[in-house]
Amino acid sequence: MDQQLPKHDCRNFVKKVFLVLDGELPEEERNLFIADIQRCKGCLEHYSIEKTFKDFLSVKLERKECTNKLREEIKTMINKEA
Repeated sequence: MDQQLPKHDCRNFVKKVFLVLDGELPEEERNLFIADIQRCKGCLEHYSIEKTFKDFLSVKLERKECTNKLREEIKTMINKEA
């Protein structure tokens, strides 16, 4: 599989890690990214840390809806600033 992958570039990895974790890369690119980082222990560890942290946040943070009143107050404040 390494023969099909381009030369590994750690800087390129850093640019893509959050795109992968946020699901913003097409599946084919994501799969290529995962195969590529497995060739670099440092990048693989970095990816693992970022994924673990993102997973932790998604479990610990509770998404709450704000009230319509609060939403309107915020809009009014923003419009006054503009």
